Amino acid sequence: MLRMRAGLIGLMLGLGLAPLALAADFRIETKVFVGKDTKPASHNETLFQAGFVYDYLSDPQRITVFDQVRGRFILLDPTRKLKVEIKTEEVLVFSERFHAWAAKSSNGFMKFAADPEFDVKLSADGKLTMVSPHITYTLETVPVASQQTAQQYREFSDWYARFNAMIHLGSTPPFPRLVVNKELAKNSLIPTEVTLTIPAQRTLGVSAVSMRSEHHVSWRLLQRDVEKIGETANQLATFTTVDLAEFEPDAVSKR
Repeated sequence: MLRMRAGLIGLMLGLGLAPLALAADFRIETKVFVGKDTKPASHNETLFQAGFVYDYLSDPQRITVFDQVRGRFILLDPTRKLKVEIKTEEVLVFSERFHAWAAKSSNGFMKFAADPEFDVKLSADGKLTMVSPHITYTLETVPVASQQTAQQYREFSDWYARFNAMIHLGSTPPFPRLVVNKELAKNSLIPTEVTLTIPAQRTLGVSAVSMRSEHHVSWRLLQRDVEKIGETANQLATFTTVDLAEFEPDAVSKR
């Protein structure tokens, strides 16, 4: 259940980066709620600074640093003082294999998720709905300042969705979220709230799912954000490097 939840959260959060010269600094605080729960299932702070993205997950405490220029993700565990580096090439290879497997699946949900198609509607007030028999997204959105920023957000979201699927064994495919990200970027939008609904998947033994995420966007970093990034830089320099299997025993390396 935890693995499936992690995969579904990836479908919600599925947040590479634009060239450094085009990169804006901003922050997004995200809370994800499952069903009618009032307590968040996850809480992230995602900081965009100088072409890097720093994602801070509160429980379990994890830091993900995305460095597209060098083609890598770096995962940090502050509790164990460990880090692991994963190349974006590895993420892309995994994603391609996942897509090929899902496309050939006899399961209707998986087959749809490999190459999803949605009925898309965008209202004048920025409400975006993307409907299908298998997955439906409803998004409240706000416009971004520039197309470059929209593309910056999209690229990170795409990579993060792929990366999340690789790290969490048993995750649902990331490809529906990639379609959502494309639609947002096309309209220069960023979500402030996302509701995801999935009907019961009897063949997968999964009940109907309803999840909602709240995204609080600020177009500048706070002083505490800058200090947190500075602390992360020190952790990157001092934490012990391990392989993925040691860092995350349930990761894809154990497939």
